[in-house]
Amino acid sequence: MAPSRAVGFDLDGTLFDHRGAARTGAEQFLTGLGVTVTPSVLDAWSAAEDEHFERWRSGEIGFQEQRRERLRTVLPPLGIVLPHDPDALDSVFERYLDAYRAAWRAFPDVVPLLRELRTRGYRLGLLTNGSAAQQSEKLAATGLDTALDVVCISERIGVQKPDEGAFHALADALGVPASACLFVGDDPVRDVAGARSAGMRTVLVDRYAHGALDVRHQVLSALGES
Repeated sequence: MAPSRAVGFDLDGTLFDHRGAARTGAEQFLTGLGVTVTPSVLDAWSAAEDEHFERWRSGEIGFQEQRRERLRTVLPPLGIVLPHDPDALDSVFERYLDAYRAAWRAFPDVVPLLRELRTRGYRLGLLTNGSAAQQSEKLAATGLDTALDVVCISERIGVQKPDEGAFHALADALGVPASACLFVGDDPVRDVAGARSAGMRTVLVDRYAHGALDVRHQVLSALGES
């Protein structure tokens, strides 16, 4: 296998603290609706996000509809009466989005790591599933947009992880063969298995595990730079 000349990253859960922002945003949003927020309520919100986002990812429903379905799943059991009009539902969800956006942040070690990799001569890319508008907004808000050479978003490139075509699109954009690219992500199927099927080396990270390994060390070790 060729030496790595580029490093690709997943976004949510790898570079960007989606779980932290989502739970902070959900807590503020639900509190504003008069809900008593408990860990089980936040878990229900997260589970609804996972369920309906996957329905969008698989093409079953549209992006806006998966947001509405999250509200329909979580709020009525909590005693919240929802409007039937889709535009009115979107306005309710926008209140969550405002709180979610206010909590956006990259993990603290990310920008220093990207700068170090660039200094070492690696090309840097991003491959993320999601809507082009929201993922681009996250990158701009956190400053990650200027720290990366290439950004590939599933909605824009027309193929999603774990399809190996998504990883080949990233490698092509980076100007390297897939075998010369290391991919770093937090999902064992969408990130690791998908990248390996395309011929990339991989690093699996778990930002939220107790005693999680240092991501810089994991990446540099995989590159033979430690």
